[in-house]
Amino acid sequence: MQEKMNQMLRLAQLHHATDIHFVMKKEKLSVSMRGLYGMEEIYSPALDASLFHYLKYLSNLDLGNLSVPQSGNFQYTYEGNLLYFRFSLLTTLHMQTAVLRILNNHSEIELKDLTKDQAQLQSFMNWTKTRSGLIVLSGPTGSGKTTTLHAILHQIANDHHLQVVSLEDPIEIFDDSYLQLQINEKNNFSYEEGIKQLMRHDPDVIMIGEIRDPSSARMLLRSALSGHLIFTTIHAKSCSEAIKRLNEFGLSNEELTHTLSAIVNQRLYPSANGKGRVCIYEIMEKEELQYCLAHGQSKKTYRDISANICAAVSKGWIKEKDASYDLVTE
Repeated sequence: MQEKMNQMLRLAQLHHATDIHFVMKKEKLSVSMRGLYGMEEIYSPALDASLFHYLKYLSNLDLGNLSVPQSGNFQYTYEGNLLYFRFSLLTTLHMQTAVLRILNNHSEIELKDLTKDQAQLQSFMNWTKTRSGLIVLSGPTGSGKTTTLHAILHQIANDHHLQVVSLEDPIEIFDDSYLQLQINEKNNFSYEEGIKQLMRHDPDVIMIGEIRDPSSARMLLRSALSGHLIFTTIHAKSCSEAIKRLNEFGLSNEELTHTLSAIVNQRLYPSANGKGRVCIYEIMEKEELQYCLAHGQSKKTYRDISANICAAVSKGWIKEKDASYDLVTE
């Protein structure tokens, strides 16, 4: 079974996969991996039903109660590196579906390597010197939000010696330069409870992995108003859409005017030269952000994520075919 695990991880490495998706129907397993080019179906004799059952065993799932959604974590040593995984399982009448997330397979990236756009890099640098406010990163799954956040936090912790704490579910990038806390809903350690406890420990900077409900959104707002620098993420397709999502969580534009420092939207694509990936950002801050909050829309001259993707294609940073889905749907 170890050889099957190693073969799966070799394939994940080849496809630069962050998540491995499984669908089991009548003991027949299909596997897809989310990598550089989105979801790709993978075919290998090693990826069979026995491997799927082994992953459930490693994750310490309750095999006698598979009718309820479950998730578990485990560690595995591959090529001398200790990797961490989260395995989530959903069971229906006719199939089982699961996602295996590889948590710490990210290579360390410095702040200066996040973007080729010097004005955007300057915004990131400015945020490391900010001491209060709310900064929200948005984008779809796999767009690199976690990598961006950790590069910023790493710089803050190392250059400014501030008390930086993150609440994450799961912890995807391990960094010993600041304190990382794992959310554990089973033990009643939710985002809401975590924020409440953190406020008693006098942190300077707080990173909340994701806004999930109105209650945690309200606590984040309160924390920002009390003089903390708060980073968090939300799923949205643009910066203006992220503001609407915040409104849905009960935060009014008037409240956001006094706390929201910046909103980021991003996408991650293969580099046109075939070496690594390129992240394309939309950053809304300062006068543009205040205008959008006041009028409910951005200025006609504002460059949104779609315009920035087009610019990246024209500059030869990314290929049009890799960005075609976002260019159609934005």
